[in-house]
Amino acid sequence: MKIFKDPIWQFIGVVISIIAIFVALYISSTERPSKKLRVEVLSNNPLISVNTDVVKEIEIFYKNAPVQTLSLILLRLENTGNEPIAQSDYSEPIRIILSENAEVGEATIQETQPSGIKLTASKIASNQIELAKTLLNPGDQVVIKILAINNDDTLNITARIAGIQNVEVVSVLDSQTASKSSGNFFLFLFGGFGLLILWAMIWNSKSVVDWRIKNYGYNPALEAYATAQERASTKLMDSENMRLVISYLRTAFIWDIAYFEKAKNDPIFSKLQSYEIYKAFISEFENIKNGEKESKGS
Repeated sequence: MKIFKDPIWQFIGVVISIIAIFVALYISSTERPSKKLRVEVLSNNPLISVNTDVVKEIEIFYKNAPVQTLSLILLRLENTGNEPIAQSDYSEPIRIILSENAEVGEATIQETQPSGIKLTASKIASNQIELAKTLLNPGDQVVIKILAINNDDTLNITARIAGIQNVEVVSVLDSQTASKSSGNFFLFLFGGFGLLILWAMIWNSKSVVDWRIKNYGYNPALEAYATAQERASTKLMDSENMRLVISYLRTAFIWDIAYFEKAKNDPIFSKLQSYEIYKAFISEFENIKNGEKESKGS
């Protein structure tokens, strides 16, 4: 079915098809069953730090023990997939490992969404924390607060979970960048589509069509008339098909009124005389043509 014969519309059709394929692939990739676990680093900054090489007289104590730095680490654990992570899926639990010379001062679960997620954090070595194996449904989130002593920003997270190759670890900045990238993708997609529509409108505007007629011999009346003939030649003449025939003929008549007489004598359109809507349309242009003759005569 050829509705638009103009090469520009054919080009736009190809571009839209390619965009549709990419959108379909993107949606398909997001809807496939998948298990994903993401750990977002909300904070990993020193609360207190003293350079003893510069100030030797200052000492910092945490629980009656001297420390050089005391850092606050906030982690948000989230099931970002679309399948639950069950207790039986864990071959090895989630472990958080600090630098070799660091020590875990405190590790607690600050909040969960939804509330009631039974997750505990246990110190299993001076610089390691282990999270209890627990059910995480899609979208479940847990925020873990860690006070780290003498850590140098090292933060390693390990786990062995069925269906998950790697635990995704991102910082707040990385997360924002990823979100912006996703937004930019759709902005580019729909922005490009909008530009194509604008281009098509400009390309088919009267001034541009006049330029195409002058420089390339483009004949919009002939093209519209030929398309109307194609539509009128179909065996099924329903209301939609009739609307398209009249629309193309109207375009042809507007560009060149000579096609009006041609259509009246064209056997392809003669069978449409039994339709009231077609007769009204022809009568409309008959009046227009007669009005033009009268204005010329006066």
